[in-house]
Amino acid sequence: MKSAQPRSQVACDVLLAVLFFAPPVHAKSQQPEVAGWQPISKEEWALNDDPTNPSASALILYREVTTDDMKSVETHSYRIKILTDEGKKYADVQIPYLEKEYRIEGIRARTVEPDGTAVEFSGEVFDKLVAKAKKVQFQAKTFTLAGVRPGCIIEYSYQTRWHENLSDALKSSGQYMSDAYAILTARWMIPEDLFTRRARFSLRPLLNYRLMWDTMGLPKDTQPHQQGDGSVLLELTNVPAFTEEPFMPPERMVKSRADFFYVIGDADPSIFWRSQGKQTALFFEKFIGPSKNIQRVANETVAAGDSPETKLRKLYARAQQVRFVNSEPAKTEKEEKRENLKDNNDAEDVLKHGYAFANEIDLLFVALARAAGFESAPVLVAARDRAFFRKNLLDRTQLSAMVAWVKVGAKDYYFDPATRFCPYNLLPWNETAAGGIRVEKDSTSFVETPNPRSEDAIIERKASLQLDGEGGLQGKVHVRFTGHEALARRLENRERDEAGRRKALEDEVKGWLPSGSTVTLDSVCKWDDAAEPLDADFTLRIANYGAATHRRLLLPLAVFESASLHTFQNSRRVHPVYFPYPYEELDEVTLLFPADREVEALPAPRSETTLFGSYKASYENPVGSVKFQRQMVMNGMFFEVEDYPKLRVFLDNVRAGDEEPVVLQKSR
Repeated sequence: MKSAQPRSQVACDVLLAVLFFAPPVHAKSQQPEVAGWQPISKEEWALNDDPTNPSASALILYREVTTDDMKSVETHSYRIKILTDEGKKYADVQIPYLEKEYRIEGIRARTVEPDGTAVEFSGEVFDKLVAKAKKVQFQAKTFTLAGVRPGCIIEYSYQTRWHENLSDALKSSGQYMSDAYAILTARWMIPEDLFTRRARFSLRPLLNYRLMWDTMGLPKDTQPHQQGDGSVLLELTNVPAFTEEPFMPPERMVKSRADFFYVIGDADPSIFWRSQGKQTALFFEKFIGPSKNIQRVANETVAAGDSPETKLRKLYARAQQVRFVNSEPAKTEKEEKRENLKDNNDAEDVLKHGYAFANEIDLLFVALARAAGFESAPVLVAARDRAFFRKNLLDRTQLSAMVAWVKVGAKDYYFDPATRFCPYNLLPWNETAAGGIRVEKDSTSFVETPNPRSEDAIIERKASLQLDGEGGLQGKVHVRFTGHEALARRLENRERDEAGRRKALEDEVKGWLPSGSTVTLDSVCKWDDAAEPLDADFTLRIANYGAATHRRLLLPLAVFESASLHTFQNSRRVHPVYFPYPYEELDEVTLLFPADREVEALPAPRSETTLFGSYKASYENPVGSVKFQRQMVMNGMFFEVEDYPKLRVFLDNVRAGDEEPVVLQKSR
């Protein structure tokens, strides 16, 4: 973490955050300098391919981002060369923005033909609603450049202007803060979806405030550096296009970036986070309370003779009885006004109203646990489906999720009763192995929640399939989803009706089977019972399965294909492999065949154990049938690029085992 020259120190201690989008952008056109466009050089006209990807449809010749905190404005500009017909899609420009935080202004664009003719954009700019959450609208400015074809260069630029002046925000916050305080300003996300020939980022900071920055993924010799006038500059050349890969970490954790923030007080990360915890605890403690009604409910919920485990289970179940408003389908403004739900000022209000928002159920659970005699506190973590916690990045918005910590003897427990369908003693996967801080009145400490285990995410499939005379399979399969697997499906389908849930499960099972298979859901049990596995029964038919010769039929019995096994075919990997959690697949397939068939050969049993996981496959041959059993365990969830070749070998071996066929021949 680098620091700009300190200029002053002012006391404050709560984090404010400014949200930035980093859409594609650039500008600088070329010809003689015309109306602010920079000339296009001969070298830029001569570039006709991406040196890292000859089949690229376009490339960014130049990109510039200029942040001016003195004026609360940021200017983005792009110059893009169109190489193929596919690249014409970059003439459709979208500039996302958050209406309540900042506005988009000063949009300019032009198209330059290969002969140098430039056409200024004079069309209409539209406003498009991208997404809507409670009281927040994500919008985009959109426009299309006409007449774009291969060989053209398009340029556009715009400004984002914040509604709140950054200097005023620092001053007003400083009146109420103490200890360490930081406010995020610029966030430069470096790679784009296209190769970038040249990029220039600059920041003009506020005077009299200490500017610091934290970078990730940038080479040591290519870092932001402070100029003589106090501004910060970062220049890069030949930035490869960002490559998306299946099973990769969150995009913001693999893209190179630079984050800038103003710091007041002590800039030591430990002191900063301790200060954040202290300020947050002031709010949480007011909400949690000591309360006679909370104490009464805790006493009514648990019995004096209950074990600590039993007490926690009962308190967890009581907290989950509260209606969680945020998990419900979005309502219209009219519906919200008609229902007129009041805010909860404390945990006692949560019990009185019977509903909760955001993290209030977790806070209620902490209050109940304390009332029952447990040591308990809220924990703020970085949800790892979005980002991993970075201690040196002084940005509290990293901590996007809350869990509840309870200590029993020497053991730490973590719970999230606010997540619908989340069973006792299981955290949602994105809150496992997650870094953050435990928020307590007298102390704040760094924590990491427990790692998920493979036995907490199991898919079991038991099938009985009949081989017909045409080489097809038909029969029944029972599927059981346990732990994270059950929770994931319950959450994904929580807003669907019964028909939608049926279709989702049928489509998933169909995706495990060869193309052309048919699947019908017969029944599903305990969909809404978070404490139980999710069980479902299906009828399925697989047509023309296996490979047939005149007298033989070759049938692989691992009929349920694992998607991950067919994902890692590429010998090269750019990003680490990142599974949400370790998992297990347990399959048992019984194949019944006609009397005119008999087993000629069974595959040999397989057993392999590696650092990544294990695989077992075995076969039995009762009269008139074959029984196949399979266990595939993935023990890890994050594998570095250098581990990829060995991981790929393991998964290739699993696939090879799954593809080994039973050989049936016609009876003599």
